[in-house]
Amino acid sequence: MSLVRHIERAQRMHRFIKFKRTGTPEEFASKMGVSQSMLYNIINEMKQLGAPIGYCRFRQTYLYIKEVELKAGFFPPFSLDTRRELREIQGGARVIPFYQLNYA
Repeated sequence: MSLVRHIERAQRMHRFIKFKRTGTPEEFASKMGVSQSMLYNIINEMKQLGAPIGYCRFRQTYLYIKEVELKAGFFPPFSLDTRRELREIQGGARVIPFYQLNYA
C-alpha cells in the first residue's frame, strides 16, 4: 500500500474516532474495509504515535481520551504574516524576543 493510501486511511480513522462514530470493533473494521485483527494493529500503531485512543463500552465507540489532531503532509515554514502575528501576541510577558528566535 502506498504512503498516500496509509495517510488517507489514518485520516479517515481519525475522523471516525474524533466524532465518536466508530461503532463496535467489528463495525469499525467493516467501515474501514479491513479485518478486525488489522484494525487492532492499526489502532496500536496509532497509540504508539501518541494517539490517546480509548474505547467506551457504553457508547460502543472508540474515542480520544483527550483532544488531539492528526496532521500529515508537507507544510510551508512560517510565513511573514505568521511571524508578524507572533510578534504582536504578548501573553503577559515575552520570554524570548521575536528578533532572537532562530527559524533556520
